[in-house]
Amino acid sequence: MVTHITVGLTLGTLVFAIVSLLFRRVRLKLTAWHCAVLAIVSVVPTALLGLMDWQEKLNGEWLTPIIIKMILAGALFVCLLIGLLLGRERPDEQKEASGQPWRSPRAIAALVLYGVCAFIVIALGFYGGSLVY
Repeated sequence: MVTHITVGLTLGTLVFAIVSLLFRRVRLKLTAWHCAVLAIVSVVPTALLGLMDWQEKLNGEWLTPIIIKMILAGALFVCLLIGLLLGRERPDEQKEASGQPWRSPRAIAALVLYGVCAFIVIALGFYGGSLVY
């Protein structure tokens, strides 16, 4: 069940970031950042519980989907971390943006990383389904 927290927050990060871009709402950009913070916090317990589930159900057998899932989980953590660092506004940027939260190159890079994180989460779900079914 904990996987849904990570998936939902990661996709929520992307959705809030896109809505912030489309409607030029600075507070929604901050909401996207908050979702990313919660998503990165939830990645660790999700990965640990996934490893425990793999040990129990598959007896630790090294199948290709579990190897891919481990790599993708690490990539998700790194991309979320970089997105967090890029997505947070510094105080000097808040004055410059004035209603245009996605004008800076850092903010655009964060939006792209949020999209990459969404694709990673989708791939994790696909390979998780491959392991179960």
